[in-house]
Amino acid sequence: MTSRPIPADTGLNDMPIAAAALEADLRFFYAFRQGARLLLDIYDADPPLGRLFSSQQRWLMSHAAFALACSRDPADPASGLYTARFIALVLEKNVASKNTAADFIQEIVANGFVRVVSGHEDRRRKPLQATDVPDRAMSQWLELHLAGLDGIDGGNRAEIYRADPTLQYRLQPKIAERILVAGSVRSQGPAFDLFTWANFGGLILDLLIAGVDAGATDAGPPADRLPAGTLSLTETARRFTISRTHVVRLFGKAAEMGDIGWSGRRGESDVWISRRLLRQYWQYQAAKHALVDEAFAQVTGSRAARTT
Repeated sequence: MTSRPIPADTGLNDMPIAAAALEADLRFFYAFRQGARLLLDIYDADPPLGRLFSSQQRWLMSHAAFALACSRDPADPASGLYTARFIALVLEKNVASKNTAADFIQEIVANGFVRVVSGHEDRRRKPLQATDVPDRAMSQWLELHLAGLDGIDGGNRAEIYRADPTLQYRLQPKIAERILVAGSVRSQGPAFDLFTWANFGGLILDLLIAGVDAGATDAGPPADRLPAGTLSLTETARRFTISRTHVVRLFGKAAEMGDIGWSGRRGESDVWISRRLLRQYWQYQAAKHALVDEAFAQVTGSRAARTT
């Protein structure tokens, strides 16, 4: 995970950043670690909202639902987000079962994250649209990723995004199209998959990554164990309002695989993660950011002018 400088560019380059370039740049580590910390802050401020990205499955369903809501055309009653269409998309992309998808829609309605479009409901179809809370959260997620890309090549994607309030509704569906089918986003290997596809495993993995010692990723003899701060299994369960048994089981499996451990008493002392787990998370973030950059280039017609 050493940093290799990206070749200097004296002009504009409309080709999106490749995932391989992000995997090779240490600056990208700081970007996605900050992103992990921000997602944890969002969860702490609004747990029902944070649960939307608590696992890979829920994160994918959230993007699918938002993308469908963005596609609504008032002149076309079959467009937009409604339960049957959402379930069909989730099943088509093999994200979740019919019952899981239906329960997800009921949850986001109950939490006030979507509402029925007034005057358009009928007995067969109730068009739904996102409310202000998930709308702002998605905008924050997009700006975070665009700013991370800017930090690598000196672009001004985030500036362009902030200047055009309508860009969110054109950009997010293009991102969703990509991440719903990208194998590199869904899976990166056993260490990554163990966490991200478990209930609240995505947030728990973000918690581990947020605590990784940046110095451990620098050039030099590679360490197999990377310090990730102090972590209590009891406090982790309490923070995410899940059972301690679930947390213990998840960490137990990761420990058996050699991807997590403690310097002292298990579950109550400094924790370390394997270089393999960080590498798989890093590759996932690189693949995801590269897809965001592709979508941005498609929607805006450019990767964004360089400032350097």
